[in-house]
Amino acid sequence: MGDCTEAEIPVIDFSAYRLSLTKPDTTQFRKLVDDVHKALTTIGFFFMINTDFPQEKVENLHRVSKTFFELPVELKKKVIRIPSNGSHGYVNIEMENTNPDRPHGDLKEAFNLNPSSDLEAWPLESDCPGFKSSHEEFFDLCVPLHNRVLEVLAYGLKLEDPLFFVKHHSKPKTESPIILRTLFYPSLNGLTVKEQQVRCGEHSDYGGITLLFQQKRGLEVRKRDGTYVKVPLVDGGILVNIGDLMQRWTSDVYTAARHRVYMDDSVEERGKTRQSIVFFGYPDNEAIIECTDKSNKYPPVKSIEYLKMKHSTTYLY
Repeated sequence: MGDCTEAEIPVIDFSAYRLSLTKPDTTQFRKLVDDVHKALTTIGFFFMINTDFPQEKVENLHRVSKTFFELPVELKKKVIRIPSNGSHGYVNIEMENTNPDRPHGDLKEAFNLNPSSDLEAWPLESDCPGFKSSHEEFFDLCVPLHNRVLEVLAYGLKLEDPLFFVKHHSKPKTESPIILRTLFYPSLNGLTVKEQQVRCGEHSDYGGITLLFQQKRGLEVRKRDGTYVKVPLVDGGILVNIGDLMQRWTSDVYTAARHRVYMDDSVEERGKTRQSIVFFGYPDNEAIIECTDKSNKYPPVKSIEYLKMKHSTTYLY
């Protein structure tokens, strides 16, 4: 197992379609499309840089969310995710098992913002100032960037309508399981790490595309040959990958690569915490996912039903 090089996880310049542009810069856009297409047909991951996404908002959400995760567990459980109300809320340590082949849940905590869910589960402003407003603002910032990537994918697949995927993600705040997730990996000091237990088990994401804002290293990606490589940090870089539903949608042209967060059990690292922010893109609830190449390699499936099937194997209640 080694460190990723740029050749393994490409760093792609998005300045040709950065957020401040109303339309692509045609002089560089074709290269951008080709670079993304190559990344998603090989390793399945890439970093994008020069997107105009405000880095100060990333740092602020890390700071605010850490305040929440450091609260007593009794307070955090007051806003715990209730599956019958949707995806919104707190996910306690060991509540998820992202690799069901492992016998124990993941050593991580999370808070999910899903605007389509029952949104009463928020910590008190007095306990965690700015928590709700920072999450809502960050969600709104991610949507247009997420849609830019979807548009680039459509160009890469040479679809007739470059907005094909965007149109199937038209209701992110009302009828969609899209999630903004703040993640916290607590110190291992005082924790009993069970056999085969990890920070986050081997898995591929479930939906369309994922945007990951890393704070420090810890993620590993599986290459086509089955080996895992450690993902580096890229200054200002946002890590992008696709999920199982997008792989299905594209008849396996794009690859949903498995990945994990490894357990660094060294004395120096055991006491450290780790955070990240993830925007899990997902088509609208009622979207019917059919192979874009008309091959019928996979039968049509309703977006929300596919997600429910995936969740049934992940959550440990």
